[in-house]
Amino acid sequence: MIRLAGSTFAFGDISLEESSKILSDMGFSYADVGGCGWSSFAEWVPQQVVQNIDDPQGEGDRIRKITESHGLQVSEFFICNFGHSVNHPDQNIRNQTRETFTKMAAIGKRAGFTSMMMLPGDVHDADNPLVEDLGQSKQEAWDLSVQELTTLVDIAESNGMRCNVECCIFSIAHHPDDCAKLMNAVPGLGATLDYAHQVQLELSQDEIEPMHEFVRHVQCKQSAPGEFQARPDEGVIDFKRIMRKLKADNYDGVVSVEFVSSPEVLEKGWDLKVESARLKEILEEGLAE
Repeated sequence: MIRLAGSTFAFGDISLEESSKILSDMGFSYADVGGCGWSSFAEWVPQQVVQNIDDPQGEGDRIRKITESHGLQVSEFFICNFGHSVNHPDQNIRNQTRETFTKMAAIGKRAGFTSMMMLPGDVHDADNPLVEDLGQSKQEAWDLSVQELTTLVDIAESNGMRCNVECCIFSIAHHPDDCAKLMNAVPGLGATLDYAHQVQLELSQDEIEPMHEFVRHVQCKQSAPGEFQARPDEGVIDFKRIMRKLKADNYDGVVSVEFVSSPEVLEKGWDLKVESARLKEILEEGLAE
């Protein structure tokens, strides 16, 4: 069964209480929750619902209590990273990622999440505008990602959850072929699919759809080449086609509305509630076909 979710981290740096109420008022029953405020993408997704990472019982219970009080069931714990790519060349930084992920997994288990979402890793070289140039080769980046993600999968599974990665822009797994290669290299790893990232490669839906083989979670934002976020009726993604594909594949999982409050859309005067509600409507229409 396909279930629609909202994203608590879609509306900027607001509390879990505030964002859960927004999703409830919009008619959502499921929520992806932001544990991303410590990530390297905090400018776009600043929400960090964890207040005391060393209190897994208290934090997990608090997250569950808040979401359930608004009629929401938690789905994916949206994390990304903890300030550095999972495959950073520095062993100490990679160890910190493992330690922090372990603590977040204990919280996620207690809160009732089904999965935790990280990013695949980056090549730390001069060609990647999002990370520092540390002279890392593509093969070194790849090998470290496989190594570290294998560990994170084990940690998540030991806490009753799955570890998914979003094959995002500039990452080692941005292209569908590289996504497939990574999934096959790391047993147990799944994909959180957001077409907007592959649209930036100017790929068609025909070229993106092979990624569905590895999908465990789906995020939706409208997009166009050169315009990462577009209003729901203005981009190139055919969401009704996505829903048809998911149904044909007997996908049993969550599809979430995941616009984010980036500086670009805020400067354009977007109301994220309005745009999210419209995309929810489009997804519901596709689900009903």
